[in-house]
Amino acid sequence: MIPTVQDLPGFRINEIFLSIQGEGLHVGERTVFVRFYGCPLGCVWCDQPEALTHTGVGTFRAMTPEEVRDTVLAFPDARRVCLTGGEPVVAPRAGLLWLIRELRSAGCWISIETSGARIVEELLDAIDFWTVAPKGRSAETFEGDVVEAQAPTLKRYLSLPEERRQFKFVIQTREDMEDALRLLDELKYRGTIILQPEHEKGDGRKIFEWWPWDRYPEARLIPQTHKISGMH
Repeated sequence: MIPTVQDLPGFRINEIFLSIQGEGLHVGERTVFVRFYGCPLGCVWCDQPEALTHTGVGTFRAMTPEEVRDTVLAFPDARRVCLTGGEPVVAPRAGLLWLIRELRSAGCWISIETSGARIVEELLDAIDFWTVAPKGRSAETFEGDVVEAQAPTLKRYLSLPEERRQFKFVIQTREDMEDALRLLDELKYRGTIILQPEHEKGDGRKIFEWWPWDRYPEARLIPQTHKISGMH
């Protein structure tokens, strides 16, 4: 029997808000953000600790898929939606797929922001645009080599057409940049690369000097512009 929406598992939502997309290729676009609570990684420099389970300050509201849909669609003339977190791909799968179908049927363009540490096959074609953000050493997330830990799962995201994905690297240290390069080399990556200075200690000028533009000239150095603009 096909489950009804009443049977679908609900979500833990940290917040739903209207702002501009402040990161990556779609910077400046008016977007409704659905921030899911919870992430299995726990990067030490995460700029959204209130959406994490391990910080002691995490907050969430339990919401049904219908409530999330209705809240998103209540924003007037907002037809771009970004699923973020936390880590949205660990949300209950059936409810998430239902929500995405409902929003797309209402004319919404759906993007998602993920670490890329996990893959949900059913989501690959359901999402319009993917931001995949592998981690470097400064995140203190993985034991052992960060490239060996992440490359097997990240390879699956390369099946997405280039126009539907970007890889974003938060750079705090030169070691983070070196990790990004090793990972790109391991994946034989081609496509959009976003270099984002870490919000507290990252230095865009140094990243510009360090980056091997001859090897990856397609990279773009883009800070978190919503913070510069005074937006949430």
